[in-house]
Amino acid sequence: MTRVTDVDVNLYGVPNEESLDDATQSFDELELVVVDVETDDGPGMGFTHTIGEGGSAVREFVETTLAPVLVGGTAAPRVARDRIRAATTYVGREGVSELAVSAIDIALWDALGRRLDAPLYELVGGERREVPAYQTHGGWLQYDTHELVENAHDAAERGFAGMKMKVGRGHAEDAERVRAVREALPDGMDLMVDANCAYTVPEARRFARHLGAVPLDWLEEPLDKGDFAGHADLRDRIAVPVALGENLFNETQFKQAMALGAADVLQPDVTRVGGVSAWLAVAHAARTWDLPVSPHFVEPLHVHLATAFDNVPYIEHHSTVLDSVMETPLEPVEGAFTPPDDPGHGIRFEGLETYRKDD
Repeated sequence: MTRVTDVDVNLYGVPNEESLDDATQSFDELELVVVDVETDDGPGMGFTHTIGEGGSAVREFVETTLAPVLVGGTAAPRVARDRIRAATTYVGREGVSELAVSAIDIALWDALGRRLDAPLYELVGGERREVPAYQTHGGWLQYDTHELVENAHDAAERGFAGMKMKVGRGHAEDAERVRAVREALPDGMDLMVDANCAYTVPEARRFARHLGAVPLDWLEEPLDKGDFAGHADLRDRIAVPVALGENLFNETQFKQAMALGAADVLQPDVTRVGGVSAWLAVAHAARTWDLPVSPHFVEPLHVHLATAFDNVPYIEHHSTVLDSVMETPLEPVEGAFTPPDDPGHGIRFEGLETYRKDD
């Protein structure tokens, strides 16, 4: 049995090139919590992220609670997952604890891939193929309408399957901006809007009325992330499909959302939902419910996982500071990504020491 021999965790604050705005917040940096796991047979690396706060709590939880449970035990991801999940029973499997679990689980899968000299997509039952993507980074709220239209043209020229934009400037202005972007995109290219949990059900209905007949592929997180009943009610009252999930923290929450009919599209984030193990569980459950999965952010990881499922129409391309600290950023070709053949997930960071947070 391969055992975990050491766990090291570090926190970095990597600045954005510009402040990024949505309906509920503005942030200037991406916090990366990087977990390096050593095993009898070699290393593995995992990570999670926050948008500028909370990273120190995640780092401390790994150091003081999860690392002691891991060291000396099995490095097999699914077995180790049960051990580390047991350690979160009394603090809850959400938020800080689940971000920490995610980073560790990803590190263990990476270690397994390196040990077997196999890429992550093979470990999860996928194959090396192109995965379509939609573009998000051109749709932030701080961009004016002219900039949004230019970014829409760029996304179309680069072959992306769709574009997502933020709303939060008031219903009338948001609707005009959405119409302008829709007109700028070619027929057949998808358009999604993201409310970042800013609405109540009545507000979301009013926004939908302002949109009129503008075709949208989904309205993302219109309500508080945990209001599954509200999302289900909203789905019955508007014509736009509802997407949900980037802020759900474990597969149980996703299964509750599915059972209540809260979403038309599910958006698990492997660095938040509990790692590779939990992400796979969500995607399998979604297939049972005949629901599509469109994962949030972190395309260098999600491109591996998407190859194993026929209910993942595309992944999200969110060009951010993550690319700036990767040895080899994953580049789209004609709007699609192909997973690397490197053992494990293939992600290697560089230049992070400049951004270390020691607190």
